[in-house]
Amino acid sequence: MASLRELVQTLLPNAVPLAKVRDESMARTVTWVRVMRMRLPAFDGMESGDLALIPLTLLTSTAPDAQARADLVEYLAENGSTGILLLGDEQPSAAESKVRAELAQAAEQNGLPCLAVHGMESAQLERSLIGAVVNRRAELERQAVGLERQIAALALDGQGLEALIGALAAFIGRAVALEARGGVSLAVVAPAGLPSSGAAAKAVSHYLSKSRPTGQRIPLPAVPGAPEGERELEEGIEESPLGDEGSERPGSIILLGDEPVGERERIACERVAPLLALEIVRVAAELPANAGRGEARTLPAEGPPWVAIAARQPRPHEADVPTLRRELRLLASPRRFMLRGSNESLEVRIIAVADASDPGAAESARKVAKRLKRPVAVSRPFTDASARPAAEAEARAALESLERRIGGRAGSGGEQVVRAELLPAHQLLGSVMTIPEGRRLALALLGPLLVGTASARRQRIETVRAILDAPGSSEASSSLGVHRNTTAYRLKRIEEVTGWDLREPDLRLALSLALRILDAEGGFDGSLSE
Repeated sequence: MASLRELVQTLLPNAVPLAKVRDESMARTVTWVRVMRMRLPAFDGMESGDLALIPLTLLTSTAPDAQARADLVEYLAENGSTGILLLGDEQPSAAESKVRAELAQAAEQNGLPCLAVHGMESAQLERSLIGAVVNRRAELERQAVGLERQIAALALDGQGLEALIGALAAFIGRAVALEARGGVSLAVVAPAGLPSSGAAAKAVSHYLSKSRPTGQRIPLPAVPGAPEGERELEEGIEESPLGDEGSERPGSIILLGDEPVGERERIACERVAPLLALEIVRVAAELPANAGRGEARTLPAEGPPWVAIAARQPRPHEADVPTLRRELRLLASPRRFMLRGSNESLEVRIIAVADASDPGAAESARKVAKRLKRPVAVSRPFTDASARPAAEAEARAALESLERRIGGRAGSGGEQVVRAELLPAHQLLGSVMTIPEGRRLALALLGPLLVGTASARRQRIETVRAILDAPGSSEASSSLGVHRNTTAYRLKRIEEVTGWDLREPDLRLALSLALRILDAEGGFDGSLSE
């Protein structure tokens, strides 16, 4: 028999607690599994130790109001249920969210754990849980075989190392990295929908920055005929007993974060490690002779020079990520434009060719920003293939600097393109955003614009922003979508109302900072809306 905590850790790493869960309640032993049915009574012979599976769609029909849901939870508690697993979509509707919240509140009042599970059918989850109750190790092995088949299919389809490691990360519900010998990073993935997505993203950030790396390294098995090479371990990353000692191992799986390695992670890695090792060796064999040691990707053929482009990848609830990535690949020829990563990546990473007609690949970056509808960062050009990781890190640092300046809100920053060589400028602006009383002073300076109707206020702010940000009146008019005479008329009216002279450098600087301070702190608190 297994406790509820052990079952969740073993089979449901993505389960999300809907209410406060006490440690002692998660330690209860699960003796069987009962699924809610579309009838009364909703559960057949609920007994002490039974775990209740409740599909959200059935809950709304069988228990249509808050009182009925409270009565249902009270019945489960009185009959000794160990807890509730609520099955539904990852992003429920407003009505479903209300139902879910009411069920969670009733469960907390009755001392029952209540966790949300998505992406599984009730019959499938019932079989898996019963299998784990009877023989947890055998059920894990069965699921790991399915993962092995999935990764083998991805490899045969030529999906790349990041797709393979992404499947592993999604299966174990944890951020994972894949390295070649010598510590060269081949793929880093944090799967979407994790309950601890913040901790996973932090672990990935630490790993990519090489600062305070945490996790456990699982060496891949040796592949006959693979070239030998030294093995380097970074401080903070433990070595697992999995795998044989020796120098012929092609690389390692790294489970990122501080969490201990559980049985699910260990069995899954044991199962898929040989496939990952073979794929690393196969990809490495296709590289040109001058490729960097351990590098498992080529670069666009028409370079050098190249640049790295970085942006935040939308999460599944924000966009159709697979379709978006397919559209990004069509922005330029594969000889000039290479999209890296997978659907599970935290970032959109691109290597583009920079040439005489577009020396900084600015046009490519603008196309990416326009399609993503979010800011992107571009590294300085590089000519040596081994410099790619440093260029990607540079682009990432520029992007993070912009995010700190605009408050890190999803979708903030519009379609802005950030150049890495201007990183000190962005860092300086970020520091200015934190001046004492910045918001109060910004609102005081912009006060003359914030009178009248909402549409008039919005028009004045947009006009001033365009005039300050554009190099000339033609560019400002183009960004506003109006004729130059209209822009000139608006500017004259603004100066008449405010008493400003927008040719004055100090005033232009102060206004620009005021607008950025309010953007970073969430805008104008509705002062520009109807």
